[in-house]
Amino acid sequence: MPNSATQTSLRVCWSLFSDDTVEYYELYYRPVLEDMPETAHPCLSISEDGFTMFYGDEETQWLNNWDFQDFHFMNVNMYIVYLIPVRGRHYWEVEVDDGTEFRIGVAYMDTERSSYLGANNTSWCMRHILTPTRHKYEFLHNGWSPDLRITVNPVRIGVALDYERGTLSFFNVDLEQHLHTFHCHFQSYVHPCFGLDNPGALTVHNSIEGL
Repeated sequence: MPNSATQTSLRVCWSLFSDDTVEYYELYYRPVLEDMPETAHPCLSISEDGFTMFYGDEETQWLNNWDFQDFHFMNVNMYIVYLIPVRGRHYWEVEVDDGTEFRIGVAYMDTERSSYLGANNTSWCMRHILTPTRHKYEFLHNGWSPDLRITVNPVRIGVALDYERGTLSFFNVDLEQHLHTFHCHFQSYVHPCFGLDNPGALTVHNSIEGL
C-alpha cells in the first residue's frame, strides 16, 4: 500500500540475511525525522527535507532560544521519531561518516529522557566511539554490550526490526554484512532513535515495511 504521507511506494525484493530466503518489502520514501521535533535535544537541528540530523552545525544556533520541556532529551543529543505501531517487520537505513560518534536504535516512548540510548532496559542501540587507537562499536541494552570487533567501519547501516520474532538487527549495507542482533520481547511499540555524540550529521535514507 502507498505511504500515507507521500502516497508513493515501490515494491522491492531483497534478502536481509545470508541464506537463500527472499523477502518482499514495500519501500516507502518519506521524511522520517520531521514529525516529532519536540523530542529533539536543543543542540540538534533537522534538514528541511526531514532526512538529515545535524549536531554542532551553524544551523543549530536558532534552537538556543527554544523553550524545551521535560519531554525532550536534554542531557543527550538524541532524537526520537515515528512510533512503529504495526506488528511485523520493519527496516530503515542510516548513513554516517567514520568520524562521527553516533547511537542508532529504538526505544519505548517512556524511556528516561536524561539517560543515554542503550543505557536502560527500555532502549536498544548500536554505538560508535572514536578512541585514540581504533573505532569502537557497541551494541547496548541496559548498559551492557557484547564484546565484538568490527574491522570495516560501516557508513551505511541497515536496521531491521521484527516484532514477532523479537529481534532488532544491524547490518553493514555496503558489505551485506550482519553486525549484531538483539533478541528481546517487546512489551509495547517502539520508536526509532538517533543520536550524535560529537559534531557531525546523520542521514536516514528510507523506510521499508514487510508485506
